[in-house]
Amino acid sequence: MKFPWFIWIPRILLILILLFLALFSFDVFEGKASIWNKLLGLLIHNIPSLILLLLLILTWNQPLYGGIFIVLFAVVLTFVSVVIFHKHLGIDALIFFLPMLITAFLFILAHYKKSLA
Repeated sequence: MKFPWFIWIPRILLILILLFLALFSFDVFEGKASIWNKLLGLLIHNIPSLILLLLLILTWNQPLYGGIFIVLFAVVLTFVSVVIFHKHLGIDALIFFLPMLITAFLFILAHYKKSLA
């Protein structure tokens, strides 16, 4: 049996994106806040990672829905960072959103490859 790369690569990429997003939440442990405030900050910073993890769990066997929801998540996250936090679309946006769009494309590709097989 051939290695079904088109099934596992998007899932592995999404897990790597989750870990990359979670890495940025550890900056809350700097400073002089209480441990409870730091833990609350850690939870708040990990909301995007937790949402992506929930999407991965819910769409594990339905790659088409996974791809669609990841695209929607990337668009919403871009909207939030540009409109609410007044960030400019630049290289920062590409670092976060381009891997999500590539992963979404691979999820959709996995759906069509699986349906053709």
